[in-house]
Amino acid sequence: MYFWKTKALAHELSANTLEKKHYKNYYLMTALLVSVVYYYGMYSPYFNVNVIAVEGLVTLVIMALGIQAAYRANGGDQGEHFMGRITALSFPILVQTTVAGIVFGAILLSLYFALNLEGTAFDAWYEWAISAFTVFLQILFFTRLVFYIRRVAAHTI
Repeated sequence: MYFWKTKALAHELSANTLEKKHYKNYYLMTALLVSVVYYYGMYSPYFNVNVIAVEGLVTLVIMALGIQAAYRANGGDQGEHFMGRITALSFPILVQTTVAGIVFGAILLSLYFALNLEGTAFDAWYEWAISAFTVFLQILFFTRLVFYIRRVAAHTI
C-alpha cells in the first residue's frame, strides 16, 4: 500500500497490477482518514455562520466539479475502473493534503500566539484564513486527482 508515493500507485493502476485486496484497503484507509479529519473539525468548529455557509457551498461545488472532472479524465462512459482508481488515488493524495493542512494550521496557530494576536483584528479573519486554506486544499486535492487519473487512463505514468 502506498501512503505517500502517488506516482508509484498510479503506475500500478495504469498497469492494472494492483491486487483486489488493496482496493479494499485504500477504501478503508480513506474512510478512516476522512473520519479523523471530520471529527477533528467537530472538535474545533467555526463560530462564524458566514464562514460555515460559504465554505460549505464552495466545498459542494468543488466536489461536484472535481468528481465530474475525474470521471471525464478517466475516459467518461468509456473509461475503465473509475471507482477503484479514484478510491486508491484519493488515499495518498488525501494524506499529503492533510499533512499540508496540519502544518499550515500549526504555523498559523504558532504565529497567533508568538505575535500575541489575541484580541486584534486577526481574530475576525482567523476563521476566514483557515476556510480559505481548506478550500485551497480541496482544489489542490482534486487537481492532483484528475492529473493522476488522466495519466492512469492514458497509460502514460
